[in-house]
Amino acid sequence: MPPGPAATLGTALLLLLLASESAHTVILRAREAAQFLRPRQRRAYQVFEEAKQGHLERECIEELCSQEEAREVFENDPETEYFYPRYLECISKHGSPYKKNTDFITCVQKLPDQCSPDPCDKEGTQVCQDLMGNFYCQCRDGWAGRLCNRDVNECSQESGSCSQICYNKPGSFQCGCYSGYALSLDGRTCHDLDECADSGACGEAQCQNLPGSYSCLCEEGYAFSSQEKSCRDVDECAEGRCEQACVNSPGSYTCHCDGRGGLKLSQDMNTCEDILPCVPFNVAKSVKSLYLGRMFSGTPVIRLRFKRLQPTRLVAEFDFRTFDPEGVLFFAGGHRDSTWVVLGLRAGRLELQLRYQGVGRVTSSGPIVNHGSWQTISVEELERNLVIKVNKDAVMKIAVAGDLFQLDRGLYHLNLTVGGVPFKEKDLVQPMNPRLDGCLRSWHWLDGEDTTVQETVKVNVKMQCFSLTERGSFFPGSGFAFYSLDYARTSPDVGTETAWEVEAVARIRPAADTGLLLALVGADQAVVLSVALVDYHSTKRLKKQLVVLAVESVTLVLMEIKVCDGQEHVVTVSVNKDGATLEVDGTKGQSEVSPAGLQERLAVLGRHLQGSVLTFVGGLPDVPVTSAPVTAFYRGCMTLEVNRQVLDLDEATYKHSDITAHSCPPAEPAA
Repeated sequence: MPPGPAATLGTALLLLLLASESAHTVILRAREAAQFLRPRQRRAYQVFEEAKQGHLERECIEELCSQEEAREVFENDPETEYFYPRYLECISKHGSPYKKNTDFITCVQKLPDQCSPDPCDKEGTQVCQDLMGNFYCQCRDGWAGRLCNRDVNECSQESGSCSQICYNKPGSFQCGCYSGYALSLDGRTCHDLDECADSGACGEAQCQNLPGSYSCLCEEGYAFSSQEKSCRDVDECAEGRCEQACVNSPGSYTCHCDGRGGLKLSQDMNTCEDILPCVPFNVAKSVKSLYLGRMFSGTPVIRLRFKRLQPTRLVAEFDFRTFDPEGVLFFAGGHRDSTWVVLGLRAGRLELQLRYQGVGRVTSSGPIVNHGSWQTISVEELERNLVIKVNKDAVMKIAVAGDLFQLDRGLYHLNLTVGGVPFKEKDLVQPMNPRLDGCLRSWHWLDGEDTTVQETVKVNVKMQCFSLTERGSFFPGSGFAFYSLDYARTSPDVGTETAWEVEAVARIRPAADTGLLLALVGADQAVVLSVALVDYHSTKRLKKQLVVLAVESVTLVLMEIKVCDGQEHVVTVSVNKDGATLEVDGTKGQSEVSPAGLQERLAVLGRHLQGSVLTFVGGLPDVPVTSAPVTAFYRGCMTLEVNRQVLDLDEATYKHSDITAHSCPPAEPAA
């Protein structure tokens, strides 16, 4: 077969290169040219064909080869076409094969291996495979591309089979885990870390392990401080949770409302609402009655002055009702040092005090009249005698030396006062408490001359009596009384050591679920002890009807009570240096403080009782609303005994005029 165009071109190029190789060699010698041009026979192969590199050595390195001879070496066109132009470049660069230049030999030996120099990326290629005029880069795992130079992002598909986080890396990837998890041994899944295994994770707080995290728990009212690793009290008051006053305490807080203003805590324990009666009392009053106990000062509620042209005898008659054992019904006569009579009660019986011509006498007789029922009482001057009748029955007849009407400037004068005397009670023949919680009706003074009194009473509700009454003192929810009592004493058993005790028994029929029964107030206006009704449990923060015993603002004991059932309940309190008890209807209450806390509070109370304290009943003076658990006025009926002494509101140092000392309206029957 004649040589093709490519072979002819190759031979011409080869001759040209050889001609230009040396200045003194213009053409090949005859022997070399003949050798080059002579058709070369393909050498025979042995049983096992020689390697390609061996053929190349003989054909193109030891001798000068044409493109056809190169084709015989590679036995394919792609490799031949790749090799032969570069073979000519080696000749051009290093000279003909016959010069045996080692650089030429090296240059030609590398031409057939297309992996030399290695075209593949070193990092991404496992091996370069030489192909026919080509090469193949076998990539390592995690690499792709013709040259294995492109990283495979394993995380782009199903997160690289990682259960949580996949991190792509050059030629690889790595699974990771969220905070609070650790990588399992399989390198792909994550498992929860138990941070609580570290005893210092939460410090003083309780550690609770959570999936992927943990929490440091504190008791209610405390918050965890990560810096101090401890539970710190939450100041709820700083958060503005209370509508009115707020007192923060370790782990809690208490809201207070203006009890004196008629407010209490509402259901949410933060806002305030009105204190409303839960038991209606029949407080209807009679316009035809006269209330004798209105003036706590002991001054008369009615003053009358009669003038007559002729001598006139005293005639008085009225219906009377009271539970009070002592007080003045009326005075009749002149001034303190002249002639006069006073009709009053002492120990529940009528007592008549007289002063005639400077001589005083006291007479008492008749039945007990302070049983709360109406009875008719009359007093009449008859022939130098005074006759007193109860329900038409004469109970006293006293001879007198003179007339009660006294002549002055041509007229006969008589002063008559009701519910008190016109001078100090110490100037009576025998002193008595003039305050009388009683009621008059159908009165007749000197043959019925009483129209002025009747009209005055009709327009003044405070001068009227309750239509119906029962035994007890009525607190309307708007006032208080107080006493000056001494609770400290020197005990004969311990020499000069001062002992103290507070024992109280209150019989109550409440009309509302919130109000103060009894309180001891120090000179600094500190409420050192209080017993009160309240409708919530301060520490548990829930609504419940309770009686609480407190020292200052700390509740010592509490007990449940059915405060709105309209029944009478007995509250018993006993406090001394050894302990504090509270009972309601014979059932003991539960302590709200630790033994150590109780002793601390009792010591505080003991120090206060060594000084001056006032005993308040039914309410408090104007003290801060946070001074005690309850500052609201009590509403309802109550009788009170303190340290085995019944407290008579007529004997109080002060009593609000709306409080009745010995009469209480009944509860209205349930609908």
